[in-house]
Amino acid sequence: MRNERNLLIIIFLVGISFCGCKKVIDLNLRDAESQIIITGEINNHRGPYTIKISRSVTFSSDNIFPPVRNAFVTITGNGTTDTLSEVNPGEYLTRKIEGKPGKNYSLLVAIEGKIFTAKSTMPMPVKFDSLSFLQGRNNNIYTVVNFQDPPGFENYYQFIEYSDGERFKNGRGNYVFNDRLSDGRYVNSVLYDNDSTDIKRGITLTVQMNCVDKFVYNYLQELLQISYNGSFSSPAPANPTSNISGGALGYFSANTTFSRTVELPE
Repeated sequence: MRNERNLLIIIFLVGISFCGCKKVIDLNLRDAESQIIITGEINNHRGPYTIKISRSVTFSSDNIFPPVRNAFVTITGNGTTDTLSEVNPGEYLTRKIEGKPGKNYSLLVAIEGKIFTAKSTMPMPVKFDSLSFLQGRNNNIYTVVNFQDPPGFENYYQFIEYSDGERFKNGRGNYVFNDRLSDGRYVNSVLYDNDSTDIKRGITLTVQMNCVDKFVYNYLQELLQISYNGSFSSPAPANPTSNISGGALGYFSANTTFSRTVELPE
């Protein structure tokens, strides 16, 4: 199970790094063929944006996921088609496209005669007002995010935490939220999905808020359920539902992103 668990963790961490913006996921690795892994995003800040492509490995292999080179990668949206350049092995960078809220974006990846596609709609931005904190048992500290949810729209959020500029380790500090029960309300949401031992007095804490579309939210939520509900040890947990067609693992997200940073006093 070591390789199975590590494979999940790798894709999860790669995915999170984009939504800022998250583990691969075919756990029947003893007999599974290698699969393409695609992760990346376009957001509301100036590019370039990155798409990373690698390949899963078999159960008996080392936990090194080889990059996929020489892929043909495009992102299309807002009247522009951008052909990405491979700047490092398996790492593809945009050159001209800019992300705009409310616009639709399409990803196309061609590798060895196979075509993988994905679509994502960038939501309208939501203002991230502030951070506060809740002290729990044993003096554990939890982050509280504060913002006004826009009324009349379905909104989906992802929050990612960083301590002194470093993302929380092993996938911790990642939380997803939807407004099904809080549409139009002022939200004060505790990020209980973090590990409170990562939040210590004296650190600089940054929380990144991503507004994602429904399909990306569903993927992230399923991924978190797999990791936090002990599904690593189940015989054949399902893969999260990717928005990438063609059989690749991972996801492509068009999202807005905002951050708040505070220094915790000693």
